Amino acid sequence: MIGVTGTNGKTTIVTLLHAMFRQLGYKVGLLSTVVNRINDLEIPSTHTTPDPLQLNALLAKMVDSACTYCFMEVSSHAVVQHRISGLHFDGGVFTNITRDHLDYHKTFEEYIKAKQGFFDKLSSNAFALVNADDRNGKIMVQNSKANVKTYSLMGVADFKAKILESSFAGLMLNIDGSDLLCRLRGSLMHTIF
Repeated sequence: MIGVTGTNGKTTIVTLLHAMFRQLGYKVGLLSTVVNRINDLEIPSTHTTPDPLQLNALLAKMVDSACTYCFMEVSSHAVVQHRISGLHFDGGVFTNITRDHLDYHKTFEEYIKAKQGFFDKLSSNAFALVNADDRNGKIMVQNSKANVKTYSLMGVADFKAKILESSFAGLMLNIDGSDLLCRLRGSLMHTIF
């Protein structure tokens, strides 16, 4: 189970991962703001991260359907409200953080603390993949036991990407020395990175 958290890009990342793993022939679950999926079966979504009863019911259906992967959005509300308590994540991804959900968290510091709480719970067997271009990325994993790796468009990181060309057809990227044509548009990639 891989959790993705951050202000922007969560839905895009889990949806792309679900689609890619399905194309590779894996049985895969998706828990997102837009829709939940068990392989190709769509189940309506009511929250970014469902309440514990719905969440565990969906995960049980994924197990019954022989899913070997689940890609899940993890909202700050879910962390604070303990909706993900008791779940074992094999990895976590941090996209970015901006001033959002302050109506709920009251301060930006509390919002950061909520997101950080997800990474604090990852085990030493898990990985944490963090956006090095967001200055709060280091804060997210400062107490995490997970194996931390970074990604970046602008700075030094374990996984370095560079946009070589941006057009309506998509992006030509260079990722760690290999060129890749990606059908996503430039502004979308900047949201993720």
